[in-house]
Amino acid sequence: MPINGPTNSQKHQGGRHLVLAEALLRGIPSQLHGAATYVEVGPYLAQVMVAAQGAWMIADIDTTTALTCERVILVDVTNGRRDFYVAEGASFRAGVRTRHEAFLQKQGGTRPRNPDSKHTAVRPEDVAEWRERWELLLPHPAQA
Repeated sequence: MPINGPTNSQKHQGGRHLVLAEALLRGIPSQLHGAATYVEVGPYLAQVMVAAQGAWMIADIDTTTALTCERVILVDVTNGRRDFYVAEGASFRAGVRTRHEAFLQKQGGTRPRNPDSKHTAVRPEDVAEWRERWELLLPHPAQA
């Protein structure tokens, strides 16, 4: 029986495990937290987002920007890549909101095809400043 490609859920779970493996190989303690979205890396609870087609998809910008976790780890597994972006949560969410609002302004304030949609995307160039920023998962000197 032929094996189909991975489901979106399998890609996401694989991305979470890649984060743990990379952190552990860098000497940063890490473990899964909950069933779907979060990991504990160093002293931080981090949201993990996985891109398998070139961008991270956010279904509801309001829900995402209302989160409060201190770190966001984006994993890009597009075409076999294994790229990591480690971001400060508040700065990442502010950037998502700013880019989304700029997009809406270019569209006259309303999404063109589906005005009710709260979808937005994050592309690697949007988060380039966070690429390989593993030091953001180390304890602050006061926490050590």
